Amino acid sequence: MSGPVPNQSAIQTVLRGLLLKYLPAGVEVVSAQDNRVPEPAGDFVTMNVIRRGRLSTNVDTFQDCAFEASIADEVMTVTLVEFGALLAGATVFGGPVADGTLISAQIDGTPGGDGTYTVSPAQTVTAQKLSSGAETIMQPTDVVIQLDVHSASDGNASDMAQTIATLIRDERATRYFADAGMDGAPLYAEDPRQVPFLNGEQQYETRYVVDVHVQANQAIGLPQQFADQAVIDVFTVEATYPA
Repeated sequence: MSGPVPNQSAIQTVLRGLLLKYLPAGVEVVSAQDNRVPEPAGDFVTMNVIRRGRLSTNVDTFQDCAFEASIADEVMTVTLVEFGALLAGATVFGGPVADGTLISAQIDGTPGGDGTYTVSPAQTVTAQKLSSGAETIMQPTDVVIQLDVHSASDGNASDMAQTIATLIRDERATRYFADAGMDGAPLYAEDPRQVPFLNGEQQYETRYVVDVHVQANQAIGLPQQFADQAVIDVFTVEATYPA
């Protein structure tokens, strides 16, 4: 099984890039809840996923692939793809193929087609017809990320929080996510709220909290076998069969 894609790291990476682009120069954007790490010097923003909400029912898609190939050690040589495409992370099926054989990466050749691929585990399979089917289960998810905006100046923290809340609901943020290749989009930000932060020296620091909602169409991949043919037997309905 693979997934979910995009994962949490990918979602936070895109959001971080958006914040770095539009917040004042020098503001750091880091992941929250790191132990034994001092807070950054100067103004900074921390990110932490606080909940995930389902937006709709799963969307299931299927992909079948039949091809001719041989396997020597950890290299699979594909000479013909009858239909479909070979994908990294997909499971290879076939009579003599070891259970759980996965395609690691393509070495060369036509993308998803003829060429050589690395597979695991290592094995030897003579040239024959193989298959590589998969099911993708996608759940549209509302990923809620808490942004803590820290600054020595109450005005700076307030202004940065307002900037974030404004941009997240704007087309500019939507285009940024799309250009980054993110399967999803920013939805909205909840109203910023001032929540003082008590630091390690027991001193209050100015902090604004903004909860950002991002739709992420997160998908997991599962191996799926398909039938190549159906064998139909005919039975006489007037005959008597033993119980």
